[in-house]
Amino acid sequence: MTDPLKDSRMHLLIPHAGGPDPSCLHALSHLQLPQLGQLLARWTATEAWQAEEDGLYPPAELALAAACGQAEPTLAAWAAQQAALAWARVTPVHLAVGSDGVDMAPPHALELQDADWQDLATVPAQLWPADEGWTRQPHPEGGWLIGHATALDGLRAASLDRVAGGPIEPWLPHARVLKRWQNEAQMLLHALPLNARREPEGKLPINSVWISDIGRSDSATPALRINSSLSRPWQEGDLAAWCEAWRRIDADTLPALLAASARGESASLTLAGPRWARRFEPRPLDLLQRLRLSFSTPPATPVLESL
Repeated sequence: MTDPLKDSRMHLLIPHAGGPDPSCLHALSHLQLPQLGQLLARWTATEAWQAEEDGLYPPAELALAAACGQAEPTLAAWAAQQAALAWARVTPVHLAVGSDGVDMAPPHALELQDADWQDLATVPAQLWPADEGWTRQPHPEGGWLIGHATALDGLRAASLDRVAGGPIEPWLPHARVLKRWQNEAQMLLHALPLNARREPEGKLPINSVWISDIGRSDSATPALRINSSLSRPWQEGDLAAWCEAWRRIDADTLPALLAASARGESASLTLAGPRWARRFEPRPLDLLQRLRLSFSTPPATPVLESL
């Protein structure tokens, strides 16, 4: 989502905005973001959310939960918007077995087409049938939402964002039923003809699913706009594309946020990385501060490095 903000609330969340990884630090050392620099110089940090190294949810999702007054995020329930059921997200994935373990390719690397989705739909239909009380619907970002009155209660799983593009071992579910569903999905996928059709095209086989975002929610979808244009290049390790996406955000989106603040409208910006999400809001500046900022703007790099 890269269009300028048009929401009167003007609250923006940017996942994968930075971090302490050496390759990210190198990219940031060459990245100029003048609009972000102006914003951070004029605004102040008001809240922060830290994700533990082994935490199931990334900081961006913790910030979303806080916006809804929840301790943990329930992204599937927010997407389904049916409070009577508990919900989970099911995402088809490719797991690659290597000498160091099993890695998950980012889901967008599967390049799924309409015909693939038609074949894949038989998997959730068999695993979570309607005659056993399950409700299914497409997830807006791919895969499915599955809902049930009782079967998902008490289950917890790592966010897809924690796993995609890296090893799955630290994030494998502990609940026996989640392990069983994943194993059964792998067997059903193995029997489907779609991988044989995709192989000559050089596409990755779809050999597993990831079940995540489990929970209930009776709160509204968070009143935030999410710009996720940094996520794909970050997961792919393409820092040149990540820097270019940041420049587009800086030029196309942040000016609207600054203008809303100048008009006295409610505005905030949350920047999220692998360790921290930090929320920034406008603060009043005295005359001396305004004069200083008129001559120079501090770089945004230190804040992005701290995420």
